[in-house]
Amino acid sequence: MFAALLGREFRSHLLTYRFGLSSVLLLTLIVGSALVLGFSYDRQLAAYSESKNAREQKLSESTDFQTLRWQGMQQEKPPNALSIFAVGLERELSRAVTISSGQPKLGRSKYSSALYTLFPPPDLLYIINIVGSLLAVLFAFNAISGDHEDGTMRLVMSNSVPRHLLLLAKWLGGYVAFMAPLLGSVLVAILLTSALTSLQLTGQEWAALAGMLGVAALYLSVFFTLGLVVSVYTRRSSTSLVVNFLIWVLLVLAIPNVAPIVARATVKIPSPGAIAGERGAIRTNAWSAMRGRDWRNMSRDERDELRAKTEQEIEEKTARLLDDYSRRLETQVSAGVSLARISPSSSFVYATAALAGSGLEDYSSLRQYIDRYRLQYLEAIDTISDERRRQTEGMDREERDEIREAPVDPEDLPSFSPTRRPMGEILAANDIDLLVLIVLNGVFFLAAYVGFLKFDLVD
Repeated sequence: MFAALLGREFRSHLLTYRFGLSSVLLLTLIVGSALVLGFSYDRQLAAYSESKNAREQKLSESTDFQTLRWQGMQQEKPPNALSIFAVGLERELSRAVTISSGQPKLGRSKYSSALYTLFPPPDLLYIINIVGSLLAVLFAFNAISGDHEDGTMRLVMSNSVPRHLLLLAKWLGGYVAFMAPLLGSVLVAILLTSALTSLQLTGQEWAALAGMLGVAALYLSVFFTLGLVVSVYTRRSSTSLVVNFLIWVLLVLAIPNVAPIVARATVKIPSPGAIAGERGAIRTNAWSAMRGRDWRNMSRDERDELRAKTEQEIEEKTARLLDDYSRRLETQVSAGVSLARISPSSSFVYATAALAGSGLEDYSSLRQYIDRYRLQYLEAIDTISDERRRQTEGMDREERDEIREAPVDPEDLPSFSPTRRPMGEILAANDIDLLVLIVLNGVFFLAAYVGFLKFDLVD
């Protein structure tokens, strides 16, 4: 009996205009998005390769270790293949960073494009979050109320069909009919992007992509089940459609966009301009305090030592200022994230971006890695410089200059290679988002079940 009910429900969806239109829309959006971002990924790979060659060329010409220490060396992480499907914070993560004795300085992003700034291409995450959730509601808004209005429900129930089986068949048949074109579009997008671009996923990235699709299935199930709930309690398809649309606007558009505004209003932090002014004031005050020194009566070593001490003082005060700013910024971000999680849309975005390696935790991890790499870089520069100084002891000037001014071998410097977080760590960090989606699915289905048990076929 259940198989017959399920087959009937599935076929009824396949014969509707919304199934055909949804299939064409999803195929066009998902495949088009993947190809556009895939070609962008190719350009990022080319830009990364050029930057790497430029760094090696600079090292081959560098003979002054003080220049390498103070001016530094630009580094950047390799492009993220999964950003084709979920860009997330990749625009920030892909920015070049200058590693030197001072604070790391962020440079230009590989995503920088005037066209993309005005018209950013929607990724798979965006399509599922906005278009997919709306289509899920449209597939389910008349699942019960529509059959009640045209008399189909009364005809089916006249055969003594258990209500729980009918409800389960409607949910499963409609959900499978909705997910089939979506998953088919994703498969076509992956195949075409792999054939036409440089997309090559590792085993870990394939697992992450499968996890992203699993989270998407949970998220879309929330809205499909929500549409079923509203259809049970409204009894009229027109009313169900309006109520579902209002709830969708609230959960997908309103809450995720209002939450950051509320967080900024409740957790105040200084503006970047104010922080830049304070940094300038620290440097100005430090050097102003040295103007009254008697420089003429100091030896060269004493002057160098005083300058180094002043630079260290400036760096320490600047580091404390930036650490305080970072802590307050993290507090503001945490508040915004907590408020946004009222919506399943936010939970879906956070979990998917984390699996793609472009989430909030990945941004924090990269900044921590940059700080560790900076210390390793400076230590390597000092080690090379000291080693060459020891080698040249007792040599004549010509031999000494030849060794000290020899190009730096890139192999002697630490490799800048931030790694992806393990899947277990990602899932553990985003367990609250997955729990929100699972709980909402259960709550909505239970509400639909209770309402359907009390559904009056005569009314």
